[in-house]
Amino acid sequence: MTEKSTVRTREMAFELKSQRELKRMTLREVARRADWSASKVSAWENGRSISPIDAAIYLAHCGTKAAERARLLELTKPPSDLYWVRPSFDKLVDPMKSLVIQENLADTVVSHSPTAIPGMLQTEDYVKELHELTGRYTADRIKFLVQARLDRQQLLQRQNPPRCLYFIYERSLRTIVRDPALMHEQLQYLVLSTNLPHCTIRVLPESALPYHLVGSRFTILEFPEHPPVVYEETYAAGLFIDDRVAVEAFYVLATRLEQAALSEGQSREVLIRLADEFERMKE
Repeated sequence: MTEKSTVRTREMAFELKSQRELKRMTLREVARRADWSASKVSAWENGRSISPIDAAIYLAHCGTKAAERARLLELTKPPSDLYWVRPSFDKLVDPMKSLVIQENLADTVVSHSPTAIPGMLQTEDYVKELHELTGRYTADRIKFLVQARLDRQQLLQRQNPPRCLYFIYERSLRTIVRDPALMHEQLQYLVLSTNLPHCTIRVLPESALPYHLVGSRFTILEFPEHPPVVYEETYAAGLFIDDRVAVEAFYVLATRLEQAALSEGQSREVLIRLADEFERMKE
């Protein structure tokens, strides 16, 4: 079975070939100098994985300078433990389970959701509708996922929940998911959530700078005895980030969001007003 290439191995293949061509060497010449078969070198230059040792030998024969060689050898290393990918389409992996574990260990949660209401604050019908929109799940699977989301929300009801800050965009609150009745129920739920002493909702108004174009859907998790971690979510995977420099970048963005968002009181007023608007739309 032919080994499949990846983004990382294809980039390495491009770099290897470029280094060889800079030296004005043929593929067969590199193979002869290193005592490899031409087919092996060809496979590497077409995206097959290459070991760090073979890559170092290849680059040495191409006369690649030390600094450039060190940069390229990074491409041969396995993914860093500081970036942990939890794929959504792997039957053996559940990104949400990993997130739930971290949320239950955290004492502070900061959530930024630029396109939808945060999962921890979604009503049952809102969750169900979003899963149906994907066209990806069976009815039974959707039922399971909805219940899993509702179970996750029990975090906010436990005796000592983490302090939670949710940034929500006004445009997301105004986006009608299915019908006004569903949105009225969802907005009412958000209003009730603002009564929880550990739950803060800050609305990014339409007049704010378009931070939704900059930041992804992410959650900053702070722990009593461990460094903070960021969870970044896409349609295909969840990514846990331990890298200090990257985590600090998310803190910078969170600070800017705090400066741009309405106060707690103003945000609550917006939620109440929109709930009333959706109620009138039902009639």
